[in-house]
This record gives sequence, structure tokens and C-alpha cells, in this order.
Amino acid sequence: MALALRDRKQLVWPVTGIVLGALVATNPFYAPDITLPVGIVAWCVDMALVLILSAHSMGARTGSLMAGVFLAVPCFIEGTPLSRGLLMCFMGAPFLAAAALAGAPPLQGFLARLAYLCSGCGSWQVKRQARSLDAIALQQLIVATGVLAAAIAIVKAASAFGLWLPVRWLAGGIMFFAFAEMATAGLPLIAATFGVTVPPLMRSPYRSASIGEFWAKRWNIFVAAMFRKYCFTPLARHGVALALLTTFVVSAVVHVLLFDMATGRWKISFVCGAFFLVQPLLIGAERWMNVRRWRPMAGRAWTLAALALTSPLIVEPALQLFEVEKIWGVPDDVLLPTVATLGFVIGFSSILSLASRLCVKRLSPESAGQNAECRA
Repeated sequence: MALALRDRKQLVWPVTGIVLGALVATNPFYAPDITLPVGIVAWCVDMALVLILSAHSMGARTGSLMAGVFLAVPCFIEGTPLSRGLLMCFMGAPFLAAAALAGAPPLQGFLARLAYLCSGCGSWQVKRQARSLDAIALQQLIVATGVLAAAIAIVKAASAFGLWLPVRWLAGGIMFFAFAEMATAGLPLIAATFGVTVPPLMRSPYRSASIGEFWAKRWNIFVAAMFRKYCFTPLARHGVALALLTTFVVSAVVHVLLFDMATGRWKISFVCGAFFLVQPLLIGAERWMNVRRWRPMAGRAWTLAALALTSPLIVEPALQLFEVEKIWGVPDDVLLPTVATLGFVIGFSSILSLASRLCVKRLSPESAGQNAECRA
């Protein structure tokens, strides 16, 4: 019980950090002008401070608050909307690292903490392997990039009004799945060229046979594991339904705050949050229908159909963000957003693979588990 209470308290720190970041980003009193190089330096400082402060429990909690505030930095960048958007995505890495380390066992040494993160918080053994070219992953990445480009072209060609709206939303949803497939293939591809194995970020979400599998095992695996550890599991002792609903409510609040930081538009931010509030209802419905006993193809059809029906709640706000902020270039430009997305996947995968290469074997899952038991 004491462990469950501690896990719940650990979630308070990163959520508070996001709230502070939202207040900084949307405050009407002070809006500094920051150049992109300064923003990149801020990202490096943010990540370094998170790893340094996390040597002790109180420092790790402070790092969560600090990383949440740093999320506001891209909002003040003087540059193209695309550069601000990419920097906002990268700023998520130190924040997630801070949240993970705030609930981790105390780890002595900078590289040991970095290794803990690279191993998926001790759930995956990062190992060296012979440098190679993963031809299957390369082919998967090329196909997913092509699908992304086609979906972007359809979205840009479709009107945002009338009968074209379903086409716009469907293509927008395909964009999300294409990006997830690029992340699924990109990380193992880059990791193989660095000669390491790393934990997956995504696992082909379009292949999910249920909504529960989509969120728990295939979409944004690292974040899903954190929500499961610090929110769902502690509350599940009081009822699975309560734990499930609370987890998605917290996720909705986080996404509303992040979206508002990026756009400064509360109404559409709440629409984005509503998407996550619908998900526990879908999971409850599929449990009532016993979807897990269906054949895989039937389960996938249900999952894709359910997500397609609810996707406008998150797809439309995202598309409006891209269009209003001109994040993906001029209306007829498909190449720029496609190359930018591919560059983000490769860049993030390279950073993670390089970090894993530097600290491989510093921390095994067994040692992480032992440290966690000692701290408990």
C-alpha cells in the first residue's frame, strides 16, 4: 500500500511541471524572443540537468518541475513554425526522462542513469551487436514514409468543410499511423547501424487487435509503461474501471495543457482532450463484447473502426495546428513536412542509439529490479 501511494505521488511532480510550463507559455506578462540555436542549447541543458539532478530523489522531483517549465521554450522561438514544432517534440524527451527518473531507484553515476532510460527503465537489456543494415526495417520505413506523403497530399487537397471532412479526417488518421510505423521501423534501423539493440518506441499500432492492446502494448510504449506504473496499477487495487478512467483523464489533462502551450487556444485543446476521455468507454465496450476472443482480423477491424470514428477529436485539432501555424509549409508542399517528419524520426532514433552505444551494459534489467526492491 505504501508503494502504491508513493507511485501516485510520483505522478504529481511531472503533471505539476506541465502545469507550470503551460502557465509560462501562456502568460501575458513576459514573452522573450529566443533564437533557434538558443533553443537547442536549452534542450541540451535541460537534458543534462535532468540527468545530474536525478542522482537523488528530491533532485529528480525538481528535475520533473524544471523539465515541465522547459516545455515552454519552443513557444518563444523566433523561427519557422516547423522549427518550433520539431523543438517541442524534442523537448518531450527530457521531460519524459525526468518523470521516469523521479520514480526510479537512486542510480549513482551519470551514465548509469542514462543507461536506465535507454533500457526502457530497466525493462529491456541494451546490448551490442554487429553493425548491420536492417533491410526489412528500411523497407518498412520507406513504405511508411510514402504512405505519410500520400496522406499529407490528400489532407492538403481536401476541403476543411462539407462532404470533404470525412476524407480529411481519414487521411489525417492515416498520417498518425504512418508516423507510428516510421517510428516502429526507424529506431531498429538506426540502432542496427550503431551496433546496439534498443527498446521499441512503437510496435505497428495499426496491427492492434483491440483498443486495450493499442494503448498498452503498441502506441508510445514508454509513456504507456509510465502511466501503467504510476497511475493505473496503484489505482487498480480500488477497481480496474476507476484506474482505467483516471489514467485516461490524466492523459487528457496532459494533452490539453501541451496542446494549449503549442497553440494558445483553449477550446480546440479541450476537443483534443476529449479524444482520450472516449477511450475508456471503447475499452469497456470491447470487454463487454469480448473482443479479445475474436479472430485477429475481426479484432483489428473493430480497433481501426473505433479509432476512425473517434479520431476527428484529435485529428482535426492537429491539422488545424499544422495549418494555422503553417508548420508544414505552403498548401501545395508535400515534400517539406514529409522530409521533416522523416528527419525527426531519424534524428531522435540516432540520439537514442548513440546514447545506448555510450552506456551499453551499464545497467541490466536485473540490476534495475534489485535497486527498485531495495528502495521499496
